[in-house]
Amino acid sequence: MTDVLPIRTDGLGESSPINLKKLKAGQRTESANSQQGASAALRILEPARKKLGTVETQRIIECLDECIRRHELVASLMLILLPSEDRLEQFSLALGVDLLTAIKSHRTLCRLLDEAFEYNAEQHTTASLRSSVTDSSRNIMRLFSKNPAAVTTVRSELSGQFSQQGNPQLKESLLMVDGLNELRGILLEKLLTSPAEEIDRTRYLHQVTEREKNNTTVIDKLQAQLDTAIDDKEQEMSKRNENIRRLKNDLHQIEQFSEEHIRRTKTEADKQQAADTRGSEGKQSKLSTEADQIRDQLSRMVAEDRETEQHLRKRKFKIETEVENWIIKYDQDMGEKQDEYEQIDAVYTQEKKQLSELEEKFSVLQEEYDKIMEERRIAREIKEAKELELALMMKAAITIQAFFRAYKVRKALKSKAKKGGGKGGKGKKKK
Repeated sequence: MTDVLPIRTDGLGESSPINLKKLKAGQRTESANSQQGASAALRILEPARKKLGTVETQRIIECLDECIRRHELVASLMLILLPSEDRLEQFSLALGVDLLTAIKSHRTLCRLLDEAFEYNAEQHTTASLRSSVTDSSRNIMRLFSKNPAAVTTVRSELSGQFSQQGNPQLKESLLMVDGLNELRGILLEKLLTSPAEEIDRTRYLHQVTEREKNNTTVIDKLQAQLDTAIDDKEQEMSKRNENIRRLKNDLHQIEQFSEEHIRRTKTEADKQQAADTRGSEGKQSKLSTEADQIRDQLSRMVAEDRETEQHLRKRKFKIETEVENWIIKYDQDMGEKQDEYEQIDAVYTQEKKQLSELEEKFSVLQEEYDKIMEERRIAREIKEAKELELALMMKAAITIQAFFRAYKVRKALKSKAKKGGGKGGKGKKKK
């Protein structure tokens, strides 16, 4: 193929050549110029200011930054609560007692909601669990806002591990954060652009549009020339296709002459196949013997699995006994706390009696002293209420976990018993 193709460019039917090499070189030059023009256009479209000058614009960006930080915090919380990698123990010191308790309670609610979806629970139960999860999430966000140190620790430790996770919900949250960051860049550019710069940008874009129209006209002319060149090429391809057709006819004649050779080859192949069939019969007998050996091995493995099941049953009974002992120990510890509380209350009663005796001598300080004692009483009641609430929550969590573990164990044992019964029935049928 030559690089010069004749095409018609005037109405007189005369042909003028177009050099394809020159055309490609011109395209490369035009591409380089367009890249330089694009970089210059980007510099023109950039705002002159680099910082926000008004309080209102700064507040808008701060609101968007706060929204981005909250979404990142939600993504970090989702990564902490992933079932494959529990990180609560790692951040227990940084989170504190309140946050740690709230997150554990939130994780329990999420598990209950997942189980409700899995077992198709009633609609009002699912709605109630959803509401509880929502309230728990809001409570966690409030606690995080009161503990900036926990926010900093969680974001710094987990910032480089988001891309390594494959959780779909986590990916959606990260896509939301990326979208908000992109929106921030667009909004910041809008806020940094002054009205005069906006007018100059519009005028420049109008000029670019006019130049684009002119370039489109030139491209249309070149496209017409290219279409003519393609037509000439198609005519040449039609000639070549005719040659190919003649060659195919010759090939067909050659194939007809080769049919006899193919028949002889097929006869030899049939003989070889018969020999292979006889060899495969010996292999089948060998494989049958190996299958019998594997069945014997399976029977031995079933017996071993039954022994393992008995061992696991004993271990389960031992664990249940240990759980009951822990519950008894917990009750004893609460009894000791109650005794300690009663002792403190007795001391308080005695001090109050002494106070009544001293009131007669120090009547002048009565008002200030009553105020101090009232503050101490309120603080003590708040502390006792918190301790009692924490103890009740711990007891409830332990009870729920114990029942849930027992349920999972019973379910696993039932599934194993069903599988074991199915295998035994099949073995009897084979005999």
